Amino acid sequence: MDSDDAAVELRKLLTEAAHVFSEYVRESQQPGAQVSGRIQGVIADAAQSESDARMFPDAGVGSRVWDDVRDVCAGAANTWSSAFLYKLYAAPAPMGIVGETLLAVLNNNAHVTRAAPSGAAIERAVARKLAQLLGFPSSADGLTFPGGSYANLHALMTARNTRFPDVRTRGMSNVRGAVFTSAHAHYSIDKAAVAAGFGLDSVVYVPTDSVGCMDVHKLRKLMLESRARGVEPFFVNATMGTTVLGACDPIASISRVCREFGAWLHVDGSWGGPHALFGDDPAFSVHNIHIDSFVVNPHKLLGVPLQCSFLIMRQGLNVMRRALGLGATYLFHDEQVCGESDVPCDVGDATLGCGRRPDAIKFWLMWRYYGTQYFTNRVALARNTSLRLAELVRTRTSLLGRWELVTEPASTCVCFWFVPCALNDKRSEWGGATRRMCTHINDGGSMLLDYATVDVFDGTNTCTLPEFFRIPINNPSVSSATLNDVLNAIESAAAELYP
Repeated sequence: MDSDDAAVELRKLLTEAAHVFSEYVRESQQPGAQVSGRIQGVIADAAQSESDARMFPDAGVGSRVWDDVRDVCAGAANTWSSAFLYKLYAAPAPMGIVGETLLAVLNNNAHVTRAAPSGAAIERAVARKLAQLLGFPSSADGLTFPGGSYANLHALMTARNTRFPDVRTRGMSNVRGAVFTSAHAHYSIDKAAVAAGFGLDSVVYVPTDSVGCMDVHKLRKLMLESRARGVEPFFVNATMGTTVLGACDPIASISRVCREFGAWLHVDGSWGGPHALFGDDPAFSVHNIHIDSFVVNPHKLLGVPLQCSFLIMRQGLNVMRRALGLGATYLFHDEQVCGESDVPCDVGDATLGCGRRPDAIKFWLMWRYYGTQYFTNRVALARNTSLRLAELVRTRTSLLGRWELVTEPASTCVCFWFVPCALNDKRSEWGGATRRMCTHINDGGSMLLDYATVDVFDGTNTCTLPEFFRIPINNPSVSSATLNDVLNAIESAAAELYP
């Protein structure tokens, strides 16, 4: 295929794609649109192990592929619906989709600067802007990663190799280190500890208070006990926006404890980080706080297409390169220096992988197109909508049962129970009722909700709460009508299941 043929084919395909995609988005946003995916067409045949030839034809199907595209859309979860309240993301902003398409057109690899010159420059500029918004020193820098879990892993590996440099050559045989994290932290911290060779027995889960924030006094006590056992407390993960309750750990107090012990402080702001960047809640501000590394996922609250995560390092990329780089000169041989002493532009050597998508481009294009105020407004809207839902739960009355908040929302997750009248005095059955009602609603297909449970400290003991509804607010199209639809759907499910 010559260059003209490729350009003509691309124009033809993108024109048709624009029609099909915009049609899908328009239909997906209609009231009552299906939210749960329904697998159909050739995809259903593949799921049933039928007709391999239909799924993988010898001769291409040509323009009939758009029927397949529509089948893929029909079988997808509808994140464009305001009734998609299932996970910590929603539909992306339209300019984000343009950015995602641009990445595919360019097909650049950001591991080596000459392979992605504009992508590398944009990544550096966006990372430093995020560091500035966080109040980090001018030495700070960062990189994109395919998800917060992978970014958390890099933070832990960098901290490990910085604190125990012999690991790079001698392995883990003589290393005794402990990782401290909230009992409500994301499970990726556990996985990172396993991948880093410490094992789950080296992860210390710090109890939380009644609203899900790490207990700093217990953190310090546990770190003292660890050091007394000869296990170095070298890494502390604080969470900004826990996955379930949306709580923010007391980062300033945690930072002071980390400085006392010489421990690396990492903040997982995958969900709540936008509140620190673009919000006005002082509980999320990290200015004038010593933090070694910080993760934020713009693909969650900020509406950037999956995936787009940033890891910001206080000491810049040099610390990552020293900890993780191997200097593979057959690949990384660019001698340019990017603003930081002795740090080459080829940042792939500062990661555990090689190939890297220049995901910062789609975030930056959104920033350019919509402006900073877009992100500020989006965070504020999500927060205000969360508070509105909490108020509805707090004040709503029903003949079918009782509404009860788990806790006041700290950010943009609203957690609550609906207790059918038949179970009012049977707290041990609340969790089962929540699961049944949630499944019943989701099976209906027009709404997707989720439930969760956590351990909380009640002032005397730690107890496991019965499962409750957990509603993350992200999609800007969620309205007061949407919130009432959610509560009505839960009451309707209770009426059918607990007559």
